[in-house]
Amino acid sequence: MSIYNRSYMRHDFQASHSSPWALKSILILLIAIFFIQNVFRHWFGILWMENVFALSLDKLTSGYIHTLFTYGLLHSTDPGVPWHLLLNGLMLYLFGREIEFRLGSLKFIEAFSISVLIGALTWITVRLTGDPHSMVLGASAGVFGIITLFCMFRWDEEMGLLFLPGRFSGKHLFYFFLGFQAFFFLFSEMPRTGINNTAYSAHLGGMLGGFLYYRHLMPREPVLSRLRQMLAPTESVQVPKWEKKKAAVKARGAGKFTVNVTDKSQVKREVDRILDKINEKGFGALSNEEKKILDKAKDLL
Repeated sequence: MSIYNRSYMRHDFQASHSSPWALKSILILLIAIFFIQNVFRHWFGILWMENVFALSLDKLTSGYIHTLFTYGLLHSTDPGVPWHLLLNGLMLYLFGREIEFRLGSLKFIEAFSISVLIGALTWITVRLTGDPHSMVLGASAGVFGIITLFCMFRWDEEMGLLFLPGRFSGKHLFYFFLGFQAFFFLFSEMPRTGINNTAYSAHLGGMLGGFLYYRHLMPREPVLSRLRQMLAPTESVQVPKWEKKKAAVKARGAGKFTVNVTDKSQVKREVDRILDKINEKGFGALSNEEKKILDKAKDLL
């Protein structure tokens, strides 16, 4: 992939997006929802958030369509260190900062949401041959979509990351994550291969979502921008009062009243009207009476 195919080398790419807010907002939302989950589970002894917003085949067929997206906002609340939220939040922060800088906040949210959606559809497809009551939750699909975008942007560029030794390119990182997730999907998550609570299929779906967004959706205007334009109220332009008065004078015409040539103020108003007519329609549109008024006004004014 040539460097000139990257978005920041295109003329329409803006090197600096003002006040990026998407990554920060998503992280704050994940933490807030995790806190609410813990309140319901550990204070009231119920899994209300999971029962309403987590994704399962059984709930999806019962009409809980929103769970295709909302499952990505929940995380495991098992007692102990919240590793599920911490790992997803850390990975999203490390890779998401550059992606939001490159895409802008609205496209960042769009890419994250599409990755979550395709991760959900992939996981549901696998569950068709498994337990329809099993649930999935977590932002991992969205995180892997963002990681995939990171790899696409740096496909041939050498780099180093704090948590991985050595130097490697974006394509090496992409194939590493793809191979890792595919291996555990085939031999750990697939039906009759054992019991594993990790949704590797959703991770693979998230990577597919990031890849599709990079290839096909990234150049387009964000859906949120188009919706905002559609819902924005249309402002009607009001004609100024002086324009209405001038139009009324023109509609009355010159032959409907007599100008008192001894009254300078009246003559001046009529001359102004005639000059407007000349400006709009040309001198040939004047009547004989209007031409006489101009001749008389020349001496009078």
